[in-house]
Amino acid sequence: MKKLSVKDKKKPLSGRNLALTIILGVFISIMIITLSNLTVTYFYEAPQYDDFCNNTWQYQMKYGTNIESCANCTFSSILQEQANKCTQEGGTPIYNYNEKGCTISIKECDYCSKNFDVATKLYERNTFFVYAAIGFALIVAGLFVSILLIQIISLPAGAFLVIEAAIRNFDDKLAIIITFSLLIIAAVLLALKKLR
Repeated sequence: MKKLSVKDKKKPLSGRNLALTIILGVFISIMIITLSNLTVTYFYEAPQYDDFCNNTWQYQMKYGTNIESCANCTFSSILQEQANKCTQEGGTPIYNYNEKGCTISIKECDYCSKNFDVATKLYERNTFFVYAAIGFALIVAGLFVSILLIQIISLPAGAFLVIEAAIRNFDDKLAIIITFSLLIIAAVLLALKKLR
């Protein structure tokens, strides 16, 4: 069997092999992105609304169930102020009713939706850092590995995951700006070091 020399190993790919390498690289890159998404969501599940707001109903303030009973209900400005305060704080007022169906008081101010939103924002922030780290690691691998197929796989997959990280956590713009700035600086410095 003939042993390949260093000169033979550095031979450029033919047109057909280059096209196949690019197509295969893009396909594997998409699979890596999908695998990364599935793995993160499998091991770190997103908050579920039902876990925070199980069997919670948004009760409407009412002053009676029909025309006859409404005539016997009275409007309470104090009750309305309490309901407005609860809503402004991100809660949902849950009312007590009398036997006629009239709203008589606020049983509680339910903050389940607000708590769910807080948990969701924390989840998105944490996944932002996970996707940014995975993406950056793939970009670094693409810069330092000299095999074309690995470069075609890792560079776009890494870039896509970093962009996905930003899209997932777009509400926290300061964290995105700082993290992206650091990633860009690190990527440019690594690329310059590699291309020297």
